[in-house]
Amino acid sequence: MKNFFLIVLGCVVAGVLSVRAQDVFEIPEAPEDEVEDNRTAAEILHDCTRVIPTEPMLLKGMLTVRRQRGTVLAEYAYNLLMDWGANPPSAECLLFEKDEKTLLERAQLARPKGQPAQIRLYKGPQMEAAETPAFSARIRGTDMTWLDLTLDFLWWKDVRFDDVKSGKCRTGRTCHILLASPPEPIPGCSMVRVWVDKALHCIMQAEQLDAQGKPVRKMWVQNVKKKDDRWMIRDMEIETLGSGHRTRLFVDDWFNP
Repeated sequence: MKNFFLIVLGCVVAGVLSVRAQDVFEIPEAPEDEVEDNRTAAEILHDCTRVIPTEPMLLKGMLTVRRQRGTVLAEYAYNLLMDWGANPPSAECLLFEKDEKTLLERAQLARPKGQPAQIRLYKGPQMEAAETPAFSARIRGTDMTWLDLTLDFLWWKDVRFDDVKSGKCRTGRTCHILLASPPEPIPGCSMVRVWVDKALHCIMQAEQLDAQGKPVRKMWVQNVKKKDDRWMIRDMEIETLGSGHRTRLFVDDWFNP
């Protein structure tokens, strides 16, 4: 199994599906009378990695931070080159000003086998090495964190069903509801609550929980798009609760470089 995944962009829905992109949330639900799912919570979460494409893929899009009333606070263009089939699986993310010309940050991401994701961050005009960020650190003032970007929790081993084992996510899809605990302490994150679509077997929504078990950040899929028989996130929202703002991650295009 290839061991790396991205945000945001990492909630990939792969496979050949005979519906239009705008109808994605009308894809048939898992039948109620289907054979009982005997997988453990950890197996359900880890199986989300099976839809990760292993060939190199380049994604381009925009990160937009806005107030809840719609006022735009900041916009950044990004390029994300993923190579989950490499050894070790890796990715490189470039963050630009909105003009897509001025490079602001460069992050190199990798996941050596059996180890947590590794992040190397470079900033400034000369792209000098910066201090390694915490997983819970926000990326350049957006609502996105490095935990979102790496989706490291897909490989956490301490996973259980929530008290309510299944329910609807924000888009109305029926999901398993799981709680994943980090193997090592992460500031401001005691667990992640994850909604995994029962029919599509992919993440549709997640919440970062604080030490008291209360949500402090949420992210959810708004829309996906089909291209070359593959479904990919087109639109995702990430909100820091109580901040008065949220971040939209939009994927404009993706292709094999």
